[in-house]
Amino acid sequence: LLKPGSTLYAPLKKYAARVRADGSIAVNGPDGAIEGSIHKIGAHVQKADACNGWTYWHYETKTGLKPIDFLREKMRKSAKE
Repeated sequence: LLKPGSTLYAPLKKYAARVRADGSIAVNGPDGAIEGSIHKIGAHVQKADACNGWTYWHYETKTGLKPIDFLREKMRKSAKE
């Protein structure tokens, strides 16, 4: 799982955000650091009304970037077992 301080990336590493201890993320913008949910910050950096943060934000693996939705699905499957 992702730990506080881990870095999440937008597609093609256009933006980077840090995971906070409370599960929110923070990204540095032109007006300073902005904190919030994966959805809120994803929408903010894209200047969009909404964003599915699960598919927008990625984490780094040995084989490249994977959407954090992969981790969510992995947790769901293990919870069913």
